[in-house]
Amino acid sequence: MKKINFILSLSLFLILFGCNSDDDSGNENTQRNETLIFGWFADSSCSGDCSTIYKIDSENIYRDIDFNYPENTFFEGNFQLMNNANFQDFESLISELPNEIFNEPNGYLDCTDCTNENGGFYLEYQDNDGLHKSWRFRNAIYPDYLENYRSLLLDKLAELNSL
Repeated sequence: MKKINFILSLSLFLILFGCNSDDDSGNENTQRNETLIFGWFADSSCSGDCSTIYKIDSENIYRDIDFNYPENTFFEGNFQLMNNANFQDFESLISELPNEIFNEPNGYLDCTDCTNENGGFYLEYQDNDGLHKSWRFRNAIYPDYLENYRSLLLDKLAELNSL
């Protein structure tokens, strides 16, 4: 009987201990701090406001109010909070970013001859683990894995442009 009580007690202890460790790993994911800068920029023949770039972090959405052009590897914009944009409507831009893109180098995707003079879409991702990357892609030239995300990006850019 003592042996059965010991086995039951030990089993109960192991079950409770296992539940605690799963809860700790769940908290790690909710504390992730990610930022995505995204938008479009026109080709070199454009004059005037030739780009629209946004930034989304873990709580808010911002718009570059200077219509700066993404010239360097990482975008230096003058971002202003968009009070009329609901974060929940746009958080999928971060959560649905394809994992394959993180294996790509900074620069244009699937277009080795492309330059900023060609225009296109801009994506820049940064997280609290030190990962910081940026990519550009043309509307008609992009990797296959990006097709669904490109559609999402176009929809969300249209929504933000209408606000």
